[in-house]
Amino acid sequence: MKKYILPVSMLVLFEMVAVTLWLTKDNLFYLLNFSYIGISIALGIFLFIKKYKYARRVTQLLVGCYMLVYLGLICSENMQIEGFWYYIFTGVFEAATIHYVVAKIFGPLLFGRGWCGYACWTAMILDFLPYKQPSQPRKRLGWIRYITFSL
Repeated sequence: MKKYILPVSMLVLFEMVAVTLWLTKDNLFYLLNFSYIGISIALGIFLFIKKYKYARRVTQLLVGCYMLVYLGLICSENMQIEGFWYYIFTGVFEAATIHYVVAKIFGPLLFGRGWCGYACWTAMILDFLPYKQPSQPRKRLGWIRYITFSL
């Protein structure tokens, strides 16, 4: 029974965030949004514990398609970094702001690098591409990322 503590605690954590945002912002969307994502991640962790081969893929599809199709295409939310800065500078608390706080700051701080592998639509798309391993060794151009980040 101890091995099921992680999926249950993940669900409880997301439900706490869902209820808190729902009550403070008086918007039912937050309750539905975080409940759905919490259930999806808890299901993925549960399937992983049960040694289901495609546990991560199930969670990626549930969360990734929700974020890409529903939030991105249907609701027209910009969930990328430019949407985050747009909402921050306009003083609006919208989906991109919440996405970056939960997915890019607190998620990795609490759960490590594996967080985005389970609950990120970008990781979902990249993981489903047929290119898994590079055909030849990568060049050592690590310094380019610092230039890109500076720009």
